Amino acid sequence: MTHTLVVCKPKLPDQYLTQRVDLKRQLDQMNLGHVMYFPVFELVPDLASLATIRAWLDADTDKPNHLVVFVSPSVLEIAVTQLGQWPDSVYCGVMGRQSAKLAMDLGVPKNKIIAPTLENNHETEDSEGLARLLASHFEAGSCRVMVCKGPRGRVEFPKKLEAMQHDVTVLECYDRKVIEQSDDQCEALFARMSDVVLWITSSETIEVLDSQLARKSESELKILRQIATVLTTHPRIAAKCRELGYAHVVEIATGIQSVNSWLKSNKKSMENNNQTSTATPAANEQPAVTAQSKPGSASAIQPNGQWLGKAAFFISVLSFVLILLIAFAGKNQIEKTRMAFGERIQKESTTLDLVKEEISKSSDLTKDLKTRFDLLELAQKEEASQRASLEEVYNSLLASRTEVSLSEVEQLISIAKRQLYLLGNVKGASIALSQAIDLLEGTEKPSLLNLRTALEKDLTEIKALPSDDLLRLAISLDSVVNSVESLPMLSSVQATTDQTLAQLTEEEVPETATESQALDSANDGTQPAFETAWNSIKKVAQTVWYDIKSLIEVTKVDSPEVLMLSSRQETDLRNTLRLSLLNARISLLSRQAALLKSDLDRSSDLLNTYFDSKSIQVQRAQTVLAEIGEVQLDLVLPELQATSAALRLAVAGQQGERQ
Repeated sequence: MTHTLVVCKPKLPDQYLTQRVDLKRQLDQMNLGHVMYFPVFELVPDLASLATIRAWLDADTDKPNHLVVFVSPSVLEIAVTQLGQWPDSVYCGVMGRQSAKLAMDLGVPKNKIIAPTLENNHETEDSEGLARLLASHFEAGSCRVMVCKGPRGRVEFPKKLEAMQHDVTVLECYDRKVIEQSDDQCEALFARMSDVVLWITSSETIEVLDSQLARKSESELKILRQIATVLTTHPRIAAKCRELGYAHVVEIATGIQSVNSWLKSNKKSMENNNQTSTATPAANEQPAVTAQSKPGSASAIQPNGQWLGKAAFFISVLSFVLILLIAFAGKNQIEKTRMAFGERIQKESTTLDLVKEEISKSSDLTKDLKTRFDLLELAQKEEASQRASLEEVYNSLLASRTEVSLSEVEQLISIAKRQLYLLGNVKGASIALSQAIDLLEGTEKPSLLNLRTALEKDLTEIKALPSDDLLRLAISLDSVVNSVESLPMLSSVQATTDQTLAQLTEEEVPETATESQALDSANDGTQPAFETAWNSIKKVAQTVWYDIKSLIEVTKVDSPEVLMLSSRQETDLRNTLRLSLLNARISLLSRQAALLKSDLDRSSDLLNTYFDSKSIQVQRAQTVLAEIGEVQLDLVLPELQATSAALRLAVAGQQGERQ
C-alpha cells in the first residue's frame, strides 16, 4: 500500500516555470508513489501593481535600508520575474527555507535574503518568525518596506512592521481565480480515497476544494473526510480543516521536504500491513499440507522403530508449524497494537493541541482575573485608606473643634487654588477664601490669627483682579457651536433682503400733484378721451411692471462670490467655522491669549463674510465672540504664598499639640 499525494498548490501561469519545475524534480527524486495535481486556484498576476515595484525602488527616501517582503513562494516568483535583475542595495524577506531557495534560484544574492531557519537562526517559518528576525536585524524606523502579498491573508504582518516604526507599503500582486474541477478529476480522487494524502497550503484552498467535492458527491466526501490525511502548514489551516470535518489533520513545516519526511515516517507501517496481509494466507495453507500428510503416515504399515521415528518427525513438523503460526499471529497482533497506538498517539496529539489552545485561553483568562484582582486589591487599599482618613477626621471632630475648622479651611484653600489656577475663576476663588475667613472668625490661637491675616491679604489681591467667568463664556461659546448648522448664510434663501428691484429703481412722483392734474383735466373737459384712456392704460402698465420688479430681491454684499457657493462649499464653511469655534473654546479654557485671539478673528471673519449679519442668530454669535475677545487671559494670578505658608505653620502647630 502506497500513498497518493494530492498537491493542491495554486496554479501559476505558464510563463512562471521555476517553482513548477523544482517541485516536479523533487517529487521525482523522492519516489513518493502516485501524485495527483489538484489545484483549486489559478493565480492571475496584477501587472499594473507589479509595475509600481520599480518606481518604489527608485523613489528618494531618507531611510537607510530598503526591504521587499514576499509572503509566499508564488508572489516571490511573480514579482521577481516581473522585476528582472534584483537590485544590489535591496534586501529580500521571505517566510522560510523553501522561499529562500526559490529566491536564490531566481537570482537574488544569498547575502540579501532574510528568512527564518536560514543560517541557523532557529526562528519559526512564518510571519511571526520573520517579524522577530527583522527586529533583530534592523533598528526601529530604519527601513522602508514593501510587503508583496495576495488579496487576502497576512493582514497582521504589515501592522507589526508599522509597530516597529518602519515605512510600510502593502502591494497586492495577484488575484485568485477558482478552477472548476471536472467530474473525471473528482472521481479519480474519490477512487483513491483509501490512501489519499491532501497537501493543503491555505485555508481558502481546503474550503473551495471541499465545496467542489460536495457538489460532486456528498456521500463520498463524508467518507473522504473520515479516512483521508490532510497535511497543513499553519494552525489556522488545521483549524479550518477540522471545522470542515476532516478527521486526520497533521500540521507540518512548509516545503516539499516536510511532506517527504512525513510520508517516509508513515511508509514503514503501511509496508508492515502489506507483509501481514500476505503472510496470513501462507500460514493458513501450511496446516492443510500437514493435514494431508497425516492420514498417509497413519495408514502406512511400518515397523515399530520406523513408526516412532516418523511420529517424532511429524510432531516436530507440527510443532514447527505451530511455532510459525504463533509467531505470525504475535507479529500481526503486535503490528495491530502498534498501529492502534499510532492512531491513539495521533489522536492524543490532536487532543494535546486542543488542550494547549484551552490552556492558552485559560492563561489569558487567568491574567484577566489577576488584573481584576489587583484592581480590587488596589480599590480595597484605597477604601481602607479613605476609611482611615474618615476615622481620623471623625476623631478630630470629637477631639477639637479647632482642628475641624483648620481641616475645613485647608479644603477651602485647596478649592480656591483649583478655581484660580485650573479654571481661572477669580470669583469662585474669592468666595472660597471668604468662607475660610468666616470659619476662622473669633479664633484666639496665634497660628490661626496669622492664617486669617494671610487669607485676608490674598483675598484683597484676588478681588483686585477682573472677574471674568471663563466657564460661563465657554458655555456660551458651546451654544454658538451648536447653532452653526442653523445660522443663515448669504447664499441661502433665508438671507435677509435689503430691498427689491422695484424699490431700488422707483421714481418718486408726488401722488397729490398727479391726482390734482387729473382732476383739473376732468373739470376742464378739454382733454380728449383718447389721452384719458392712454393715461389709464399707462398707469395700469406701470403698476404691473412695478409688481414684476418687486419679485426680484436685492441683497448688498461686499464679495459677490459668497452668493455663488454650492451646498458642498456651504457645508465645508460651516465645518470650518465649527472647528475654529472649538479651537477658540480650547484656547479660552487653557488661557492661551494669542491662540484665542487668532481663533476669534478667524471665526468673526467667517461670520461677517459668508453669513447674514442681519440675522438675530448671527448677531448673537458675534456678540458672544466680542464678549470673549474682551477677556484678559494674560493676567498674573496671585500664588497665595502667604496663605500656604501660614497654613503649613498652623498644621505644624496642631500636630505639635497632639503630641
